[in-house]
Amino acid sequence: MLRLAKSRTCSWPTLSAVAAMRTTQRSSTSRRYNIRRIDYPWKAELQRDAWSFLKQEMVAHFQNSPARDSTVHIRAEQWPRFAMKEVLLENGRLPAVICKNGPHRKITFNKTDMEKIAFDEPNGHLSHLFKGRLFRIHVDDWVEDCVVSDVSTHAVEQELYFVRFERHVPGNITTLPIPVSLSGLWGCPGYRSGGHVELAMPTIQCEVVGEKIPPPFIVDVTGLRLEAPYGKITLKDLRHALPSDGMVRFSRHYQLEEEVVTCYDPKALGEVPLPHDWQDPNFDHRGGRYHLTYTGYWPKQTTRS
Repeated sequence: MLRLAKSRTCSWPTLSAVAAMRTTQRSSTSRRYNIRRIDYPWKAELQRDAWSFLKQEMVAHFQNSPARDSTVHIRAEQWPRFAMKEVLLENGRLPAVICKNGPHRKITFNKTDMEKIAFDEPNGHLSHLFKGRLFRIHVDDWVEDCVVSDVSTHAVEQELYFVRFERHVPGNITTLPIPVSLSGLWGCPGYRSGGHVELAMPTIQCEVVGEKIPPPFIVDVTGLRLEAPYGKITLKDLRHALPSDGMVRFSRHYQLEEEVVTCYDPKALGEVPLPHDWQDPNFDHRGGRYHLTYTGYWPKQTTRS
């Protein structure tokens, strides 16, 4: 029972006031009411044709957008005379050299600016695009168009030690790896069917004879399906992505049937043991192979080559 205290200045509440108090304290109901509204013909027509108009606007937007270009314009300074590489690194400069198709030129970059270009992911290592783009280097009064041929980095940290460039001369063949990116993964029929989409070729070696280096390849996987034994997208399917001027082609060492993207069911593939003479390619370097123990210590390494 609800006991109501009578005050000297206030009168007893009426029955309607008590009912209102009970109504405000009542818990909300989960029942929902669907109100039937009028279906206007113009509203149904707009909902039916909205996607076609939106698609036209999207196509017009991308057609009017500037062309994709991965060229980097960066400034450099000449390598000071009688300066060691270690001294330049301590002073925040990155040593580099330009060779091939002309005289060797030793230059230095701002180490911080070059590392921002080389490491484009917060927790990633050297970007594939670092070796697959054109660098337009401005030093004093001359400009060099170059591509990266070799780079020395820290094994774990995002830190550069040395970069070697090669000149890109139009008319001469320049071979470099062009990165590959996937597009439309959430709409891939094979992925939605439970398959695993794998980028089998993260970079594609291309031969360039024109003035510009092509941007990264974007592979659309919205038509990739889960087939037996696996679905695939080959180099033959990516020939349309090459520039129409004919100045770029895939490396002559490739076959057009080589797989770029695959879609397979991991449970359907059995495990195959590695060959007896298999060696991990991550341990290869210019001088031979990396070893996990020091030279001259017992027991003697039998895998040394």
